[in-house]
Amino acid sequence: MTGYISAPDHIVACDLGPATVIVDYRTGRVRSLTGAAATWWTDMARSGEQTSSTALPKAAAKTLTERLLTAGLLHEADGPSPWNPPVPGHPWRPSWGTQELGYGFSDLPDVPPGRLALALLALAATLAVRSCGPRRRAMARLVRLVRHARAGTPATPEEAETVVHAVRRAGLCLPARVACLEESVAAALTLAMLGCAVVWCHGVAGDPIELHAWLETSAGNPIAEPPSTGRFRALLAIRTEKETDPS
Repeated sequence: MTGYISAPDHIVACDLGPATVIVDYRTGRVRSLTGAAATWWTDMARSGEQTSSTALPKAAAKTLTERLLTAGLLHEADGPSPWNPPVPGHPWRPSWGTQELGYGFSDLPDVPPGRLALALLALAATLAVRSCGPRRRAMARLVRLVRHARAGTPATPEEAETVVHAVRRAGLCLPARVACLEESVAAALTLAMLGCAVVWCHGVAGDPIELHAWLETSAGNPIAEPPSTGRFRALLAIRTEKETDPS
């Protein structure tokens, strides 16, 4: 093993205070580091040199490095290769049941049949992309699918909400697992077919540590989401609006 390590571009970490959460956007795997191990990750991100951090004893640092290399969260480098440090999340502390926040969605409103048909088509395509290929690369395939969903005009909040509700209704019609990840990707695809652009987000929250995917308008407002979505820090945000030609 060389004295240098680095993290691939598809690895993103978030500092939630008591824990640092590391997400692999190629495999969808998640790992949490706490205490000295979290400090070690941050130190290493700044330098990429294994001897630069004293947060962990030498033996513990070696063991952690080997585990992260095996998990694909790190790789060996030929020289110092710093990587992006953890992005600051929304810090949390145990509430001991003294704080309440609404989860879930209200009853789904009716949607135009045309929107429902498009939503069914987009959701079927999303599920096909998720399932066609190695399971460990499903997240990478879905992220790539979102990156190809391009549109020229930012969606209005009303149009975007209608599409999100249509996708959620479509999910009730299909005998497959449809959660926030699949819903958000399918909604981004549906809106792209309508020529409407949004921002696809995937992020993390603490207390407890959770992952969530959702859509936002170009102005950064969550679309058809409960108040609990405000707890999440977006780690990956993909704008589906086509880039304008400067010429």
